[in-house]
Amino acid sequence: MEQELCPQCAGTGWEVITEGNFSRARRCQCSISADTDKLFVSARIPPRYANCDFDNYIPQSFNQGKTKSLVMSYAEDYPLLDEETFRERSLLFTGGAGRGKTHLGVAILKALLRKSVPCLFVDFHELLSEIRSSYDEISQTSEYEILRPILNVEILLLDDLGSIRMTDWMQDTVFHIINLRYNHRKPLIVTSNLSMEGAKASSQETLQDRLGYRVVSRLYEMCTNVELDGPDYRKDVRKAGGDFLRSKREGNA
Repeated sequence: MEQELCPQCAGTGWEVITEGNFSRARRCQCSISADTDKLFVSARIPPRYANCDFDNYIPQSFNQGKTKSLVMSYAEDYPLLDEETFRERSLLFTGGAGRGKTHLGVAILKALLRKSVPCLFVDFHELLSEIRSSYDEISQTSEYEILRPILNVEILLLDDLGSIRMTDWMQDTVFHIINLRYNHRKPLIVTSNLSMEGAKASSQETLQDRLGYRVVSRLYEMCTNVELDGPDYRKDVRKAGGDFLRSKREGNA
């Protein structure tokens, strides 16, 4: 069956518009939609986070509400960002588990993808596992093929950075990724359950403990650090909602 052509561009991907006495060509909406669909697929956002948007991020604290407004302005204004607020167009989300760091990071990606900005979601733990399992000691081509899209994509979301204890090889790999994007001024969005620095009396590990000073120094310079507080949504908020519904059902029984 022959595919029906777009009535606006007749399948060319371009439409001619007239403004006064002048005519010009512009991308047809059908072509833009097709490109956006491809960008969403290539962004590799996991199904778990496919529905994460700004609209369904419900702040559980004043800090979370303020952060939501901040990162919404990042997504709306990109790439013409306020340099004092967003430094080198990179973000670092820190804070305990379940505060919505990945949710907000993905919401940014989806907003930018709709603006035809190429983005890529990378889980830190999965990345290291993929490199380790495919490593070719003779040619090292496997590692290069895995890292190439990570190094070249316009916006990289590196999720759960520092989630495991690091070997020297892992630290070198992370430094290579961060340093290349740092040198080429490529925007980076990072999420981590670890803080940049720990309190003096705290024994909890920090990003510097896991990744080394070289990496953290670059993150300090290139990223706007956004620390999220509030309850653990997965453990506390959803459990509270479940307990409420359960007690309501029992009361009506």
